[in-house]
Amino acid sequence: MTMPEEFYCTDCGGTDITVEAYCSWDNVEQKWAYYEVVDEGYDYCADCDDRCRADFRPITDVKTLAQIAIKKEEANAATAVA
Repeated sequence: MTMPEEFYCTDCGGTDITVEAYCSWDNVEQKWAYYEVVDEGYDYCADCDDRCRADFRPITDVKTLAQIAIKKEEANAATAVA
């Protein structure tokens, strides 16, 4: 099993990152559907309020790791019932 990762700002370490991406409107779902991240686009960090170069790092926060594990168990339980 691979370690869960978070996307973070390499300048300030924050994780409130927005990336530039292509999306399309899904008429049936009535929401934006993700299509593709723009490779040459920019990342924006709301924590330091600036454009940044973001990257991935392993999640080490125990609370976040527990939340991920709980969500996986809930998904497994929902699949088992269906």
